[in-house]
Amino acid sequence: MKTVGIIGINGRVGQNVLSELNKVKTPIEIKTFGRNDEVTPLDIGILCTDNPVSRELAPKLKDRVRFLIDMSSEFRMDPHVPLVIPEINAHAITANTHLIASPNCTTTGLVMSLAPLRNFYQFKEVFFCSYQAISGGGKKLLDDFHTPGSYYEKNCVPLIGTLLENGHTTEDLKGLYETRKIMELPDLKVYCHTVRVAVENSHSLAVTLKLNAPADLPKIKQAWNNFPNLKYMESVYTPKEASGKKDTFICRLRQDVEDNTIIHYFVTFDNLLKGAAMNGRQIAELLLEKFV
Repeated sequence: MKTVGIIGINGRVGQNVLSELNKVKTPIEIKTFGRNDEVTPLDIGILCTDNPVSRELAPKLKDRVRFLIDMSSEFRMDPHVPLVIPEINAHAITANTHLIASPNCTTTGLVMSLAPLRNFYQFKEVFFCSYQAISGGGKKLLDDFHTPGSYYEKNCVPLIGTLLENGHTTEDLKGLYETRKIMELPDLKVYCHTVRVAVENSHSLAVTLKLNAPADLPKIKQAWNNFPNLKYMESVYTPKEASGKKDTFICRLRQDVEDNTIIHYFVTFDNLLKGAAMNGRQIAELLLEKFV
């Protein structure tokens, strides 16, 4: 039987990935390992570890794991490692691929909204402001959030990740560079501002997109609704409704009042599902279907 292993089962990401793997229809044997356990040979391994551990374990597992999916940010910008959202760039994986990176949760929501439109438009500029849930910061941040007097209680904090010398944060730059890599648009202009908000689960983004031609709103809505795991909602849709659901939701599409090549819209999705564990499961399913 085909074997799929989770390395880092004791953390929240590992537990979420396990829940997702239980949805796989192909018969598989699921094996679980702590980050310090000896890993037995696997067809597919999923690293649910932080960057330093992924950096240490990935080369050690090369001879024991045929395909390795890393859920951390460690290898995302490595030019030799595909950064994959199966609905968008499954072609980046080949039979010779060993290591595959799963992208940043916020980037995932953005590119899910962009990908269906690339058959009709060229993208001139993308701006987004994110409204990122507390759960995206892990158990430690969730515990802090539930502590009376937390800095995040009833608050918006416009800083996620490490603040760099140029004034941007590491989270801001993931939105830029990961979007370019996934969309295979190395010169795409992406302007990012990432914000942590007092919402327990599900990330959201307010997006402004400049196109190369006047926007056809009905055509854009249809493209979104025809795309897998993506839905356009005519009514307002919020993180509360998106939490626990597999789809990425878009609402409030409108044309700019002065420039008909610019559109504005709102995206919301469960950052623990499509933004993380579900995407890892989808990559594993792709590997099982095509290469294992």
